[in-house]
Amino acid sequence: MLINRAYRYELDPNKEQCILLAKHAGAARFAYNWGLARRIALWEQEKKRTNAISQHKELNTLKKTDFPWMYEVSKCAPQEALRNLDNAFRNFFQGLKAGRKVGFSKFKKKGRHDSFRLTGAMHILFGSRNSLPWKVASCRPP
Repeated sequence: MLINRAYRYELDPNKEQCILLAKHAGAARFAYNWGLARRIALWEQEKKRTNAISQHKELNTLKKTDFPWMYEVSKCAPQEALRNLDNAFRNFFQGLKAGRKVGFSKFKKKGRHDSFRLTGAMHILFGSRNSLPWKVASCRPP
């Protein structure tokens, strides 16, 4: 007989860790909003589309001069946010082709479902080694 089990883990960060988590969520939100604004402007001006990889390269070049604060967080948070934006656009255009009513991507607001995603896995030791995928939601300060 096959038994499925689910485990739910809750992080209990201290104040400094909570600030760092908030910085990651802010960087992901900024990258998403920046990417969305760039895609809208590119379409209105040149009628061209772009993808997450080219936007990530463009953001990396701008990061050195315009956004040095992004070096305080992991490179994965804005990268995954741009991938999420790419998936949102792909779903939007596929929905239009299929005749479904699909909403256009909207800008993310601070404090509304703040979250970010990191690649890889986080390792927690509880007697045996467990790996959890990284999807971090908002943090409640202590």
